[in-house]
Amino acid sequence: MIATRAVHFAATAMTVGSVIFDRFIALPVLRGHAAAAISFRSRTRRGIWVCLVLAVVSGAIWLLLQAASMSGMPLNEALTADVLSTVINETQFGEVTAIRAGLAFCLAACLACDRAVTTQWLGLAAATGFAGSLAWTGHAGSTVGVTGYLHLAADALHGVAAAAWIGGLVSLITFLAITEIRENMLLARDAIERFSTLGIVSVAIILLSGVVNAGILVGSLHGLVATEYGRMLTLKLAIFAVMLAFAATNRFRLTPQLASSGNEQSSIALRQLIHNSAIEIALGLGILVIVAVLGTLHPAVHMIDLTTSR
Repeated sequence: MIATRAVHFAATAMTVGSVIFDRFIALPVLRGHAAAAISFRSRTRRGIWVCLVLAVVSGAIWLLLQAASMSGMPLNEALTADVLSTVINETQFGEVTAIRAGLAFCLAACLACDRAVTTQWLGLAAATGFAGSLAWTGHAGSTVGVTGYLHLAADALHGVAAAAWIGGLVSLITFLAITEIRENMLLARDAIERFSTLGIVSVAIILLSGVVNAGILVGSLHGLVATEYGRMLTLKLAIFAVMLAFAATNRFRLTPQLASSGNEQSSIALRQLIHNSAIEIALGLGILVIVAVLGTLHPAVHMIDLTTSR
């Protein structure tokens, strides 16, 4: 279950982040640079399709595993039409999975016919919904009352912002690897600065929504250190802090060095920036594995309540 969730989260983030990068960074930067635009598009489209298919397949496996868990049956016995129909039609997880499958189909259709601006924006909306709707499959989906609405909103924003950052980094590396881009440092710098702005917005959303989520699921500093959930969350925060350090290095030390084409210092800075971005991706994938684990644990606030009541 944890492995399936981790793969699904990673594939979703790569898909959604690439779509966001394409819409808000690649298109504006490459306007008027047809050769580079065609090269970037051909590379990223293959990656988006692979990740979208992987997200759909892993989502289907997740549904099957969840059906077995909910029915209390062994996996081979739970894979019947009656059990699957019950899970899809009569549980929140099943309903959300069906909706997300529809969003994935909509995104696929938009990717296949994305010449029109309307289709591009519709694809972006479908991708955003595909990432944000994951909130209803986790702890936020079981929080009740007004707190539940706040939790869902925070978790949805958290997921979209994380996808924009982690998935966008993959597209950024692809962008910077294009020959036409490496020969024009002004284009590279423009893209990096735009992505830095997107990253700042994403980090701000991640921090604010993370505080809300932690307040609801952890509740106290004691819950952060005294429960397995809290300790896993602490590890996630530590990795996130390291990602921020690499992002700050890219933005404030390396990006200003991308001054002109043919400059050796610029080439070195660009290679280091790509290397740092690859490390950020690896750290981000580590965070997604931790998120997959957290979804299978009881929230810290519940464990503290149980301890206090004994």
